[in-house]
Amino acid sequence: MELEKVTAEIRPRTQWEAIDLGLRLTGEHSIALFKGWMASVFLLGLLILGICHQSVGWGIFLIWWLKPIWECVALHPLSRSLFGEHSTWRETMMVLPDELLKNKGLVLMGVVLTALGWFLHSDSGDAANSKAGFVFLYWCVVFGLLFYRSSLSRSLVLPIRYLEDLGGARYKARYQTLFYRSVSSAIGLTCICLLMELLLCGSQVYFALLMLPDGVEISESLTWDAFLEEESKFLPNWIWVVLGVCYLNAVSVVAWFYTGAGFGLYVNTRTWVEGWDIELKFKGLGQRLGLIFLGLLMLGSSARLEANQDAQRVLNQEDFRVDTRPVYEDKGREESSDSKPKAGDGVFAGIGQFLFWMIVITVIVGLIWVVMRNLYMFRGSPEGSAGELKKVTTVAGLNVEPENLPSDLLSEARKMWESGQYQEALGLLYRGAISSLVTRQLVEIEESDTEMDCLRRVVSRGEIASASYFSLLTNAWISQAYARRCPNEKIINELWKEWPFQEGERQ
Repeated sequence: MELEKVTAEIRPRTQWEAIDLGLRLTGEHSIALFKGWMASVFLLGLLILGICHQSVGWGIFLIWWLKPIWECVALHPLSRSLFGEHSTWRETMMVLPDELLKNKGLVLMGVVLTALGWFLHSDSGDAANSKAGFVFLYWCVVFGLLFYRSSLSRSLVLPIRYLEDLGGARYKARYQTLFYRSVSSAIGLTCICLLMELLLCGSQVYFALLMLPDGVEISESLTWDAFLEEESKFLPNWIWVVLGVCYLNAVSVVAWFYTGAGFGLYVNTRTWVEGWDIELKFKGLGQRLGLIFLGLLMLGSSARLEANQDAQRVLNQEDFRVDTRPVYEDKGREESSDSKPKAGDGVFAGIGQFLFWMIVITVIVGLIWVVMRNLYMFRGSPEGSAGELKKVTTVAGLNVEPENLPSDLLSEARKMWESGQYQEALGLLYRGAISSLVTRQLVEIEESDTEMDCLRRVVSRGEIASASYFSLLTNAWISQAYARRCPNEKIINELWKEWPFQEGERQ
């Protein structure tokens, strides 16, 4: 990932600032997004409505079921534009068939549910009563499968699945790392966009009804008695067609901004967790130091050349002409050798060389100081380092010295938890994790670091420092210590079960 090509300002933002960043990104690239969407998703949506023209409601159901795939089409141009790439509408259009093949299980499930629902609800009267049990079972299955298809934080999950192409345990670990900061904002975004979708669809339907010509009445069909009598024509077929097109329009508009806002949350969360802003500053600093070093090198070379040229011009003047006469061979040779100027004897050349090498030495010492002060930014293997990390005794007000921790730390923490000492138990786990990471020289942690500073340092080291577990532990500790909110049993059981720091490693 080339962060130097990012077109937006990379800095830590609040959650709603990140959502605003995604919305602005969508607005700036709306034309390219519109062309790719209309050439793929919208045409396929119209095709689905056309196939289901005898029962448009089930076509609407299938369009709704496949919304997670539609949103990948909107995410493609937005993710490319953030890094300075401009994808064409043809490239965006080709995302849809690729995603349909990649998610063929979800597609097949949606088609089967649509066809089965169409069949079960196609009859009326006695035939419908005979299928009532199957209809009830069908809707129980549909509601059960919603947990497979739906997620209130889908706007945050989508970039992880589509852009990072993760699955299984890697996806779970990645999701837990990004979960603690942005999940509440992602859920709020989903609720807001759902209301906007219903509002846009209802507004279009209401506008279409206002535009009906005189003499066309549908009020007789829109009655509660008609619905209870299970008439096959509860609504005229053309009304269902209008409703389907209006829903497709609403899905199209809302999906663009929903995906863009979720992408903004994803970028901001990675900026906080992985320190994108710090990485960019160090790269910029390195480029500036390189330019300064090159300029000083050229300046020193030109100063030396000019000094030599000035000295040579002075020596070529009339006053410096040397007359020689032979006296004795040895004496003459000695006088001749003493009278000739030596290279580098010029005053300006000497001063230029001295200044040049002083500046070069200063720059080299400065670079070494910057590297030594920020060794934790370089993800080299800690086993190969010759020196030892600085010993810390307290972090965020917690004592992390190994000698002040119990020998069987995990068992002691579980006893505290079972006796109701929740904060003390989580605090002991957190102290043990920090102590193990510092003692084994996996992470360089300063005594002035906060919990978020420690988390950022551990995540930058990756799974070699058990980043996913430490992220879960930090989230639980912060919730209990500062918000007095006790984590649920699932999280606690995972903390006991997945404890990665063996007791011997802290010695």
